[in-house]
Amino acid sequence: MFLAYCDECEERFLLPANHVVGVHNLESGVIAVELTCYEGHHILVLSGNDIDIPGPATV
Repeated sequence: MFLAYCDECEERFLLPANHVVGVHNLESGVIAVELTCYEGHHILVLSGNDIDIPGPATV
């Protein structure tokens, strides 16, 4: 499960793994997870050891 915020829906969702579109290593310690919300809008969640903010973040 992923906690993600959709700018288009203006809502926070708890999304299951079947909403994952892709996972990318951007650089050492930074992972980008591409998701879709329940309406089908694309969300990018950044995670990893080298993210400067606490917890998962959406951009």
